[in-house]
Amino acid sequence: MARGFQDKLLNTKGFNVLFSVTFKLFRNSCHSGPEEHRNSKCKLYCALAGMILLAILIVLLCSMPLWDRSMPEETLNEVKTTDSLKSKRLVKQNRSSAVEWQWQCRNHFCLKTHAYTNVTMYSSLSRCTLLCMGPQLWPYPIGYTHFGKTIIALTMTNLEYKFQSVPSEVVHHYLAEAFKLFLKGLSRLEKMHKKYKNETEETDLPIKRISVQMEVETDPDPRIRLNTEEAYMLKFETVGSRVNIKVTSASFCGVRHGLETLSQLILLDQASGYLITLSEITIKDAPSYRYRGLMLDTGRNYIPVSDIMRTIDAMASCKLNTFHWRISSDTSFPLQLAKLPLLFEYGAYDRKMVYTKANVQAVVRKAGLRGIRVLIEVTAPGPVGRPWSWLPEATCPRKTDNYTCDNILCTRLLMESSVFDKLQILYSEILEMTGVDDIFHLSDGMFSMTNCYQLINDRDGFLDKTLERLKMANKGFSPKLPIIWYTPHLMKDYEAKTWERLGVQLNDLDPNPGEHYLGKFRVIHSTKWDLSCEMRKQRCIKYRTWQEMYAWKSWRNVEVFTIEGGEAVLWTDLVSSGNLDNLLWPRAAAVAERLWSDMVANSSANRFVYMRLDTHRWRMLLRGIKVQPIWPAWCSLNPSACLGKIHK
Repeated sequence: MARGFQDKLLNTKGFNVLFSVTFKLFRNSCHSGPEEHRNSKCKLYCALAGMILLAILIVLLCSMPLWDRSMPEETLNEVKTTDSLKSKRLVKQNRSSAVEWQWQCRNHFCLKTHAYTNVTMYSSLSRCTLLCMGPQLWPYPIGYTHFGKTIIALTMTNLEYKFQSVPSEVVHHYLAEAFKLFLKGLSRLEKMHKKYKNETEETDLPIKRISVQMEVETDPDPRIRLNTEEAYMLKFETVGSRVNIKVTSASFCGVRHGLETLSQLILLDQASGYLITLSEITIKDAPSYRYRGLMLDTGRNYIPVSDIMRTIDAMASCKLNTFHWRISSDTSFPLQLAKLPLLFEYGAYDRKMVYTKANVQAVVRKAGLRGIRVLIEVTAPGPVGRPWSWLPEATCPRKTDNYTCDNILCTRLLMESSVFDKLQILYSEILEMTGVDDIFHLSDGMFSMTNCYQLINDRDGFLDKTLERLKMANKGFSPKLPIIWYTPHLMKDYEAKTWERLGVQLNDLDPNPGEHYLGKFRVIHSTKWDLSCEMRKQRCIKYRTWQEMYAWKSWRNVEVFTIEGGEAVLWTDLVSSGNLDNLLWPRAAAVAERLWSDMVANSSANRFVYMRLDTHRWRMLLRGIKVQPIWPAWCSLNPSACLGKIHK
């Protein structure tokens, strides 16, 4: 330590400055004035400089133990590293001093302040948040909730879990995998736990062991479907040294949602390093809408599978249940198909920019364990030019005076069996890869084009043939909800018999509420939830904030027959891996709470919404999602200061 300290001292900037000043004083003194005085002055100043340097050195050496104890942790680490570069010993935070900051509950918000004796104080923001502001859940439950007023510390040692009333082996497998994901989330907190916790330190909180019981009551199918009951109940009961946690639902998806909520109820206590929660909790929760989606376009720009996987994780944290994968575009078809290989041969940008069957199945498998369906949409063959150019009977040349197309590259749709044969093969492969057979997205191109050679005017007739081929591809069963994108002229042409069997996805082309035909369709709302606005100025110019998306309820002004749900959409004209997460989150999370909770009282982003979303953002960051901040980090640590400027 002495050798390292000497080296540190000799390399200290302050010491060098003192030495330099003293040397200059000595030099100037010895070389100025008459010659007869130089020798005497030189001797005097030399002795004086030597005494000054000796005194400084003695003071520094004598104060070395005090410096060692009081220097910042980073400086101490640097000194020890200089002393021995091979040493990797971690220097722990000095915990002998009192806590400098504490938190006070004021008007249901936490205020960072110095300790006072006459008010109740909390030693960490996590403790204050649980008792003062309540659990920061996202999306917030809309059913019955009860939160106790006692905080307990949790230990992961000898954690117990069991499955009860599991209706099938496949559900048992899904539950086991979902619980592994829950434990993985706790392990992330455990890593931070080791960072904060002193191995010999005890907490002032009662320490409890965890026992988790999961029960799926009736549904033997773990997949998310239109009729899946996603409601769940979560109940904490503390008995002695153990906290018993029970998650109950009619379906696997409901239990998974309960585990997601449970993961949000366990926090890291910065004061002690322990994981903490409340001793008593009861939550009964269910979604407001059964279709809660996110559409990602990977046709305009190729998005790597790893980014899609990360997006699935983010969706699961918000309880979204549909990943709408618009996998192709007007000039791109990157999906590899075994029975239609020429589609991706003609349509992929590059052989490395292709989604294989294994890629799709991996995404489907990951999504399924998180209660999410994968809904693949392909724009075939209507507005697609290049990918379908290998099929002569479905292709028309570039635009001439003889016809009008919606795109420069386009196809003609004739009532020929060869075109429908290829559609049936295409649908069959998609259904096989995704396993989603109750919903199917038919896109819009094949129905919205006008006058491309002999385009059939009988839209109902063409739709009937398309739906019939979809039924044949689906092993003789018609999907309960076939979906097309909304276009005004398209809706007017369909007869009444089509209305109740067809779902319409409303995009950012805001429909006229007075159009009577819209009220007869089953609707999926995406109006005002386009995440690519400002980048696609031909559709919408203004960038929409998460606050605007949270407050928007498009169904307030439009009378519809049935609202199936809604979906945030991202078109990738100007999107790649670099900006994907920032464009999606937290705005898609705001849409997720609107679709799950749809709370009238919180129709706009008030102070409680800000705090909950910020907390959820930090949870998503811990999962590796690159979420855009909603305010400066200072506000996360001092919420009352920032939230005071936001309306109640």
